[in-house]
Amino acid sequence: MKRLLTYVAILFFCANVLAIDLQQAKAQGLVGEANTGYVAAVTLSPSTEVRQLIQQVNTERKESYQRIAVSHGLTVSEVSRLAYKKAIDRTEPGHFYQNASGLWVKK
Repeated sequence: MKRLLTYVAILFFCANVLAIDLQQAKAQGLVGEANTGYVAAVTLSPSTEVRQLIQQVNTERKESYQRIAVSHGLTVSEVSRLAYKKAIDRTEPGHFYQNASGLWVKK
């Protein structure tokens, strides 16, 4: 039983080490700032891990945009457009963002 718990602990630790975060995904060119104010996959076939990351980040952003919209009397759409403009300014050189036409551009 002790050995099993050790294996489970090691597996859990390894899974957390291998998990990718947003900055790593951006640095690897897997995701970028979409022109919607959310993140999206730059590649055509993102891994399950990248798709889950995108979903998590976008869920958090949507909740944040909704709070901001309510507190400032704006629509979520207006907030996401403003967030997109800020995201482009904050995008690091070498990372991708989507231009107004929907094309991915490397900054």
